[in-house]
Formats: sequence, structure tokens, C-alpha cells
Amino acid sequence: MRYVVILSGFLGFLLAQQPPLVSIQQIQTPQDLAAGKDSSTYHRQRVRVRGVVVTKCDWHRHYGVSGGTNSKRCSIWLQDSARSGPRSGLQIRRQNTTDMPPGFTNLTQGQYVELTGTVDYFQGEIQLMVDTNVSPVVLGLGIPIAGPTPISVSDLNFSNGSHNLQSGDQWQGSYVKLTNLTVQNVQTNPLRITCVDDNGYQIVVFGEFKGLTNNYPPNTRLDSVKGIVLHYWPTTGTPMYEICPWHDSLMYVGNPVPRVSNLRRTPVCPGPTASVNVQVDVTSTAPSSDPITQVTLYWATGANTTYTAVPMTQIGSTSTYEASIPSQPEGTYVHYYVVARDQTNDQVKFPRFEPQSYRVNSAGCRITDIQYVIPSVLYAYNPSSRRDYLGSGYAGLSVDNVPGIVTASENDLGYIHIQQRGAPEWGGIWVRTTSQQPNLQIGDSVVVTSATVDEYFGLTNLRDAQVTRIGPSGSPIAPVVVPLNVVYGDTQYAATEPYESMLVRFRNNNAGQTLAVVQPRVSTQNVHAGDYRVGLDIADPLRGIRVLAGRQTSNIFSSLKVSYVNDSTWAVTDGLIDPSIPLCIVSDTTVLDSVQGILTYQWNYVKLLPRLTSDFFNVVRTSCRTSNPPSSVATGSSALVWIGPNPTMDQVTIRVPAHIGAVVARLQTIEGKVLGEVRFWGEYVWDMHALPSGVYLLTIDGAGGRAVSRIIRL
Repeated sequence: MRYVVILSGFLGFLLAQQPPLVSIQQIQTPQDLAAGKDSSTYHRQRVRVRGVVVTKCDWHRHYGVSGGTNSKRCSIWLQDSARSGPRSGLQIRRQNTTDMPPGFTNLTQGQYVELTGTVDYFQGEIQLMVDTNVSPVVLGLGIPIAGPTPISVSDLNFSNGSHNLQSGDQWQGSYVKLTNLTVQNVQTNPLRITCVDDNGYQIVVFGEFKGLTNNYPPNTRLDSVKGIVLHYWPTTGTPMYEICPWHDSLMYVGNPVPRVSNLRRTPVCPGPTASVNVQVDVTSTAPSSDPITQVTLYWATGANTTYTAVPMTQIGSTSTYEASIPSQPEGTYVHYYVVARDQTNDQVKFPRFEPQSYRVNSAGCRITDIQYVIPSVLYAYNPSSRRDYLGSGYAGLSVDNVPGIVTASENDLGYIHIQQRGAPEWGGIWVRTTSQQPNLQIGDSVVVTSATVDEYFGLTNLRDAQVTRIGPSGSPIAPVVVPLNVVYGDTQYAATEPYESMLVRFRNNNAGQTLAVVQPRVSTQNVHAGDYRVGLDIADPLRGIRVLAGRQTSNIFSSLKVSYVNDSTWAVTDGLIDPSIPLCIVSDTTVLDSVQGILTYQWNYVKLLPRLTSDFFNVVRTSCRTSNPPSSVATGSSALVWIGPNPTMDQVTIRVPAHIGAVVARLQTIEGKVLGEVRFWGEYVWDMHALPSGVYLLTIDGAGGRAVSRIIRL
């Protein structure tokens, strides 16, 4: 990936005033709660605040996840010194995955610190967005955390789980204790444990922290739960207060039920002559007083929901139980689950929402088998619960020797997708490799080995995959033509699941009729801000497909090699659109013959990801320019500084237009230590192979001003 750094005139240094020192209670005081305005009276003001660190960065579930293993995105929580109770806690947040004040990620529980930042508000939660250039000041060590304040669920939510804003607002960010809860429902990805108290009031125990697991099946009795109150007020959906324990040790369990995990099978991809050995781990939380008495495997085939029960046998004195499913004919779809019971007759069904499954194939692991599901089976399996997506029956299992044809690569879409030739449905899959694959091209024949089948928020993928290029396929995969009514309203999950990650084309079914951009901007939400909808009728904007291009972030995936976007800001925001292609802004007058790309699922919606501008056919009536225009520098000339590749394994090339003249480039650590300085004219290659992996600052000073870029050394 290349980055453009826009030179800007240097106007001098501004002396920053010391922001005021305010208390957590002051920050947590709402503007006008009676009127429903629960943002802080200090909203958007830069302040200093002091408190005791309650949770560490690496306890936060986002730390090291969003943006890759080097991500520094995280939140910590502060507590007023030696005080719990109303308005006594505050979330300190850093959303960006790379910018981080030195020392922030090293803060640990019990430190008394001073932090500087801007008071912010996100989905109901008052937060402090910490400054990226002001280090935390540690004022004391070993300060004990004040104990949790006992409150009732009714202090936070109404009986239906919706927030009680007037009484609940005072507890957001505070450390509290709830008692006598019963688990009703457990969802993962993200982890949400829905509970009710003895009066029927509902609360979600939310997996904000890595230390909380999903080992709390329905009907588990929780004597008490301790954690931080989080306010969740989405743009759509139910606003609620949630409690967030940072570790399982804050979950006090009564009436233990069996713990079931690690459901697996051998072979993972069976042929028609192989029986399948199924194993699962089952333990009791009270083995002496309430031991496991029975574990049963239930299996069925095809659309049948009448399951055959097979007792599972304990392997020695271990926690592992096993049973076998007999061999089945070629092509048979087999689905199964287990039920564990203890001496007091508590039972747990696992998986709870969807059975594991496989399809018998003598050829071994194939994409069509990994992706395949029968929606009727899954809805019958859990009829009372709404399923937003249908997961793979291979999830969590390792697969090998999966062949495919490359339909998207790092050189076009920016992400690898492969497809099984000749498959009209269930044939595509996203491949996430352990290293970059710059040599892969659309149409290459490959084999994927040593991959784990994974669900990324509903999108099936092959994670940690090794990809071997066999050679050119002879001809690229042809797109599957999908009717636009299949994606009516963005949420036809069961209807679109067969085409997930496949190369598809949308066109008007009436010969000679075109498509139109029926919504140039589908949403104002940041995660959907780049979406526009292509459909049949501008008067029916829901009948169409969301199209996304021009944005690449840690959790928004689309191509930077597509001309057609809905706003010129994407040229240099959330990735750099290739400046060698025209930039065209679509509008409600734009029409086209057809569009193709990879069908995907992002942020709860079905979307199309075109790979290149050539995935659009006969587009007319857009606002285009021949290239991405450079910005003016202080001298009035137009110039761009090119830096790439970024990230890099060893070298970074810097190109400065000749008319700028000589410039000085300086490489520094993120803490400001100068590693080298060079003066050059035109082009310079900076060798970074001897430097450790990490983030560095590259500063370029010239007659036109200053350019600064962060360089990632892999």
C-alpha cells in the first residue's frame, strides 16, 4: 500500500494552555438528564483528570485485536481515589489503533494517575478520549480499588432490559455488584450473557474484557456479579445498561451446571466410507457434590430434525467424551450437537444456537462443504431466537488441502478471496494469511493448507492460512448473476448466505434496462458512510445492493483501486485511493449497465465489494476528474510526497517532485528519538531492514512546508 502525505504550510508553533483539572464526578455529570441529554457538561472540552486505574489496556477485548496483533486500541477505567458509588468511574478510551501516548498501555491496576484528554460521548457512554501526545503522570502506586457498590438491576434497566436513564445514568463507569441473577441466554462474538434477577428485570453481562468467558450456560445461577457499568445506546435498537466483569473471578456461581467445550471430530472432512469420531470436553463445577452423569451425542442428516441419540463414553478419567457417527453416502449433510447432564439433572446443549455439521465428500475439504448450511435445519434447531447469520459447521476446526481459484487478491481488492470452480452457490471464501501474498493474481489456482475455519462477525473465513500458488487457472472465475431482490433491504441473510464471498454480478433482469444509484449515501454512521446503493428503481431505494469502495481500516474492508465512490474525502481518508485512476463521485443521476464484485457481510449488512474500476460496466452521469488532484503547498505550487510501500518489510521509497527542490527527511521512533537524517532531491530509498518491527515517524521538511507520516515496519 502507498500513502500520500499532503504538504501543508508551517505556520509556527502554538503554545497550548494547561487544561483544567476536574474530577470524575464533574465529567460524569450530564447536561440535562430530564430532557434525555446524558452527555457530559464538559462535552468536547479538553481537561485533566485523576483517578486510580481499575483495568489495564491488555485486559480490554479490543487490545491486540482490531487492527491486528500490534493494535493499541483499548480502554481503561479510572475510579475516584478510595471511593465507589454514583459517578465514581470513567472510561478512558483510545480508538485509533496506532496513535497512543507513551506509557498509556503500560498503566496497571492500582496506579494513581493524571491523564489529559477530551471529554467525549459514544453510544450513551461518557468517555475521556486520551491525548496522543501527553504521557500519563503516575502520582502513586499500590492504591487499593474501592469495593463495589451493591445495587439492583432495576436501578439500571426496566424489566424488558431497556435502560432506566433517570436512575441508571449515575452508575455508568462505576464499580457495582448485582446479586441473584439467572442466565437466560448466551451469545458470542461479541460475548453477551443475558440474565434476569428474581423480579424479572433483565441485564446483559457484556464481554468488554478478555478475562470473561462464556462458561455460563442458560439456567446458571449467579449469586453475584461484580463489574463496571457500561451504557450502550445504539443508533437503532434497545438502549441498555450492561455490567462488565473484567475476569471470571467476579462471577460467583451458584447451582452449577455442566461446562461443555471443544466439540471436535475426526476426520474433519470425511468421505463416504469413514465413520466420524466426535469428541467433547465436559466438566462439573462441583464434581464431588454434582458430578457429570450423562453426555449424549445427537445427530441427523439432511433437512431432518429428528435426531438419533448416541451415549458418549468417557475416555479414562479425563474430561473428554466420545461417540461415533456412522459413515454416510456421498454428499450427505450431517448435523449434530451434544447434551451434558449432571446429578441434579441440570443439562446443557452445545452448541446452543447452531449444530456443528459437515457434508460427506470423497474429494476431501472443499469450499462448498465448509460454507454449506440448510437454513431450515438451523431455524428449527432454535425456533424462538432470531438468527442474523448462519455460521459454518466447520467453525473452530482445522482444514487442509482446500483448492480454489483466486477471485480477489492484495493487488486489487486488497484482501484474498478464492472460489471453487463450477460452484453456483456456497463456492467462495475469504482467506486470511499469516503473511502477505503480493504475487497472487486474479485467476491463479491455489491450495490452502493449515487453516482454521473462523467466523468474523458472521463472515466465514479461513484464518491463519498457508496459500500455495499452483499456477494460472486457464481462465478466471465468471461471476454468478444474482437477482437484486435477493438482497432487498440489506438483511436477507438466509437468501444471500449461499453467495457469501463469491464473485457475483448484479444487473437489470429486463433486457436493455439499466441499474441506477438509488441512494448515493445509505447511512451517516461512520462504519457505513462510504456505502451507496445500486438498484432497479430510484423510487424504491431498498431494492438494491450496498456498494462499498475506497475505504480500508482495521474493520472496514474495500478496494482502493475503484474509481466510483460517494464522496471525494475517501481519496485520502481511510486509505489512499490509487491516484492513477479517475476519481468519480456517484449521485442519484448515475446509471450503469451492471456491477460485480465480492459479496460480503459487514457491520450487519450485506454489501458488494468491487475489486477494480473494470467491475463496473457502462457507468454514466458521475462527477469525475482525471486523477486525484494534489493539494497546494505554502508556496502555491502543487505537490505530493510519495511514500511506499507502507507497511514495509525492509525499504521505504520517498519521492518528492523535483520543483520542490532539496528536502530533509528525518526518521524517528514513536517516542521522538532520531534514528537518522538525510538531505536529498527527488527520490530517496530508506533502508529499514535493521530496525525492529514497529511504528516510526518520517518527517520531510522542504520549501513547501512539512509532511509527517507514520511508517509501519513489519
